[in-house]
Amino acid sequence: MSNAPVLPVLNHDLAEDELAWIGAVHLDFDTARAAGSAPREALRTALAKPEHQLPVPMDLTGDGPWRGGRNQHGRLVSGVFLKKVELHRHQHSRTDQFTMYVNGEADGFSLDARGEPVLTPVTGGGHFHNAPDAPHAFVPKVGAPVPEDWEIVFIAITPRNLREDTQAVSAATRAIYREAVGRDAPIGV
Repeated sequence: MSNAPVLPVLNHDLAEDELAWIGAVHLDFDTARAAGSAPREALRTALAKPEHQLPVPMDLTGDGPWRGGRNQHGRLVSGVFLKKVELHRHQHSRTDQFTMYVNGEADGFSLDARGEPVLTPVTGGGHFHNAPDAPHAFVPKVGAPVPEDWEIVFIAITPRNLREDTQAVSAATRAIYREAVGRDAPIGV
Protein backbone atom coordinates (compact mmCIF):
# COMPACT_ATOMS: atom_id res chain seq x y z
CA MET A 1 0.00 0.00 0.00
CA SER A 2 1.33 3.42 -0.94
CA ASN A 3 1.87 6.25 1.51
CA ALA A 4 1.39 8.81 -1.25
CA PRO A 5 -1.36 11.34 -0.46
CA VAL A 6 -4.64 10.95 -2.31
CA LEU A 7 -5.19 14.08 -4.37
CA PRO A 8 -8.68 15.22 -5.31
CA VAL A 9 -9.25 15.69 -9.03
CA LEU A 10 -9.30 19.39 -9.89
CA ASN A 11 -10.91 19.91 -13.30
CA HIS A 12 -12.18 23.49 -13.25
CA ASP A 13 -13.09 25.79 -16.11
CA LEU A 14 -11.12 29.02 -16.21
CA ALA A 15 -13.11 32.08 -15.25
CA GLU A 16 -13.78 34.86 -17.75
CA ASP A 17 -11.49 37.23 -15.84
CA GLU A 18 -8.62 34.73 -16.09
CA LEU A 19 -9.05 34.56 -19.85
CA ALA A 20 -9.33 38.36 -20.05
CA TRP A 21 -6.13 38.70 -17.97
CA ILE A 22 -4.09 36.41 -20.23
CA GLY A 23 -5.46 38.20 -23.31
CA ALA A 24 -4.40 41.58 -21.92
CA VAL A 25 -0.95 40.27 -20.97
CA HIS A 26 -0.47 38.84 -24.46
CA LEU A 27 -1.55 42.11 -26.08
CA ASP A 28 0.96 44.09 -24.00
CA PHE A 29 3.62 41.45 -24.74
CA ASP A 30 2.99 41.81 -28.49
CA THR A 31 3.15 45.61 -28.19
CA ALA A 32 6.51 45.48 -26.37
CA ARG A 33 7.90 43.06 -28.96
CA ALA A 34 6.74 45.28 -31.82
CA ALA A 35 8.60 48.16 -30.14
CA GLY A 36 11.83 46.13 -30.33
CA SER A 37 12.05 44.43 -26.92
CA ALA A 38 13.61 40.98 -26.74
CA PRO A 39 10.91 38.34 -26.12
CA ARG A 40 11.84 37.50 -22.51
CA GLU A 41 12.10 41.17 -21.55
CA ALA A 42 8.84 41.97 -23.35
CA LEU A 43 7.11 39.28 -21.30
CA ARG A 44 8.71 40.46 -18.05
CA THR A 45 7.59 44.04 -18.85
CA ALA A 46 4.03 42.96 -19.64
CA LEU A 47 3.69 40.84 -16.49
CA ALA A 48 5.15 43.61 -14.28
CA LYS A 49 2.58 46.22 -15.37
CA PRO A 50 0.39 47.31 -12.44
CA GLU A 51 -2.81 46.37 -14.30
CA HIS A 52 -1.54 42.77 -14.66
CA GLN A 53 -0.36 42.31 -11.07
CA LEU A 54 -1.72 39.16 -9.47
CA PRO A 55 -2.87 39.10 -5.82
CA VAL A 56 0.32 37.08 -5.23
CA PRO A 57 2.78 38.20 -7.96
CA MET A 58 5.17 35.91 -9.82
CA ASP A 59 8.87 36.29 -9.12
CA LEU A 60 10.02 37.82 -12.41
CA THR A 61 13.74 37.78 -11.61
CA GLY A 62 16.23 35.71 -13.55
CA ASP A 63 15.77 33.82 -16.77
CA GLY A 64 12.87 31.70 -15.51
CA PRO A 65 10.88 29.81 -14.74
CA TRP A 66 8.92 32.57 -13.05
CA ARG A 67 6.91 30.96 -10.26
CA GLY A 68 5.01 31.88 -7.17
CA GLY A 69 2.08 33.73 -8.75
CA ARG A 70 -1.44 33.11 -7.54
CA ASN A 71 -4.52 34.68 -9.09
CA GLN A 72 -7.79 35.82 -7.54
CA HIS A 73 -9.20 32.29 -7.89
CA GLY A 74 -6.33 30.80 -5.89
CA ARG A 75 -4.79 29.14 -8.94
CA LEU A 76 -1.05 29.14 -9.47
CA VAL A 77 0.35 31.20 -12.36
CA SER A 78 3.86 30.64 -13.72
CA GLY A 79 6.00 31.69 -16.65
CA VAL A 80 7.55 28.52 -18.11
CA PHE A 81 10.56 28.43 -20.44
CA LEU A 82 11.20 25.03 -22.08
CA LYS A 83 14.27 24.27 -24.16
CA LYS A 84 13.47 20.55 -24.33
CA VAL A 85 10.44 18.32 -24.60
CA GLU A 86 8.73 17.28 -21.38
CA LEU A 87 6.16 14.56 -22.14
CA HIS A 88 4.12 13.90 -19.00
CA ARG A 89 0.66 13.91 -17.44
CA HIS A 90 -1.01 15.32 -14.33
CA GLN A 91 -3.30 12.59 -13.05
CA HIS A 92 -5.43 14.83 -10.82
CA SER A 93 -5.04 18.33 -12.26
CA ARG A 94 -6.29 20.29 -15.23
CA THR A 95 -3.61 22.56 -16.69
CA ASP A 96 -3.99 25.52 -18.99
CA GLN A 97 -1.00 26.72 -21.01
CA PHE A 98 -1.01 29.97 -22.99
CA THR A 99 1.87 30.19 -25.44
CA MET A 100 3.65 33.50 -25.58
CA TYR A 101 6.39 32.77 -28.12
CA VAL A 102 8.47 30.07 -29.73
CA ASN A 103 12.04 30.28 -30.98
CA GLY A 104 11.57 28.10 -34.03
CA GLU A 105 8.29 26.29 -34.53
CA ALA A 106 6.36 23.93 -32.28
CA ASP A 107 3.44 21.55 -32.11
CA GLY A 108 1.38 20.64 -29.09
CA PHE A 109 1.22 16.84 -28.69
CA SER A 110 -1.82 15.27 -27.04
CA LEU A 111 -4.17 12.31 -27.45
CA ASP A 112 -7.80 12.55 -28.51
CA ALA A 113 -10.70 10.74 -26.82
CA ARG A 114 -9.89 7.56 -28.81
CA GLY A 115 -6.22 7.64 -27.82
CA GLU A 116 -5.08 8.85 -31.24
CA PRO A 117 -2.24 11.38 -31.43
CA VAL A 118 -3.05 15.02 -32.10
CA LEU A 119 -0.44 17.55 -33.18
CA THR A 120 -1.67 21.13 -32.89
CA PRO A 121 0.43 23.93 -34.41
CA VAL A 122 1.57 26.35 -31.71
CA THR A 123 0.93 30.04 -32.24
CA GLY A 124 1.54 32.96 -29.92
CA GLY A 125 -1.50 33.36 -27.72
CA GLY A 126 -2.62 29.77 -28.28
CA HIS A 127 -4.50 28.09 -25.41
CA PHE A 128 -3.73 24.46 -24.61
CA HIS A 129 -6.12 22.88 -22.12
CA ASN A 130 -4.95 19.58 -20.65
CA ALA A 131 -7.63 17.62 -18.82
CA PRO A 132 -6.60 15.59 -15.77
CA ASP A 133 -4.47 12.55 -16.75
CA ALA A 134 -4.07 13.72 -20.37
CA PRO A 135 -0.56 13.14 -21.76
CA HIS A 136 0.84 16.34 -23.28
CA ALA A 137 4.03 18.00 -24.50
CA PHE A 138 5.24 20.84 -26.64
CA VAL A 139 7.57 19.50 -29.34
CA PRO A 140 9.66 21.06 -32.10
CA LYS A 141 7.56 21.25 -35.28
CA VAL A 142 7.28 17.76 -36.69
CA GLY A 143 9.13 17.47 -40.00
CA ALA A 144 10.87 20.85 -39.69
CA PRO A 145 14.53 21.47 -38.83
CA VAL A 146 15.01 22.18 -35.11
CA PRO A 147 17.04 25.32 -34.45
CA GLU A 148 19.80 25.07 -31.87
CA ASP A 149 18.09 27.73 -29.73
CA TRP A 150 14.62 26.14 -29.86
CA GLU A 151 12.50 27.26 -26.92
CA ILE A 152 8.83 27.61 -26.11
CA VAL A 153 7.55 30.03 -23.50
CA PHE A 154 4.09 29.92 -21.99
CA ILE A 155 2.05 31.08 -19.02
CA ALA A 156 0.64 28.15 -17.05
CA ILE A 157 -2.44 28.38 -14.87
CA THR A 158 -2.77 25.35 -12.61
CA PRO A 159 -4.90 24.43 -9.59
CA ARG A 160 -1.98 23.19 -7.46
CA ASN A 161 1.79 22.88 -7.32
CA LEU A 162 2.29 20.23 -9.98
CA ARG A 163 5.41 18.84 -8.32
CA GLU A 164 2.96 16.72 -6.33
CA ASP A 165 0.95 15.69 -9.40
CA THR A 166 3.25 15.03 -12.36
CA GLN A 167 3.64 11.50 -13.67
CA ALA A 168 5.41 9.73 -16.49
CA VAL A 169 3.33 8.46 -19.39
CA SER A 170 2.80 4.79 -20.19
CA ALA A 171 4.95 2.78 -22.59
CA ALA A 172 1.97 2.71 -24.97
CA THR A 173 1.77 6.52 -24.96
CA ARG A 174 5.51 6.73 -25.56
CA ALA A 175 5.08 4.46 -28.61
CA ILE A 176 2.23 6.65 -29.95
CA TYR A 177 4.41 9.72 -29.40
CA ARG A 178 7.30 8.15 -31.33
CA GLU A 179 5.03 7.25 -34.24
CA ALA A 180 3.48 10.75 -34.37
CA VAL A 181 6.61 12.83 -33.76
CA GLY A 182 9.31 10.64 -35.31
CA ARG A 183 11.54 10.84 -32.24
CA ASP A 184 11.68 9.02 -28.94
CA ALA A 185 10.06 10.77 -26.02
CA PRO A 186 12.55 11.98 -23.44
CA ILE A 187 13.10 9.76 -20.42
CA GLY A 188 11.90 11.09 -17.11
CA VAL A 189 9.29 13.55 -16.07
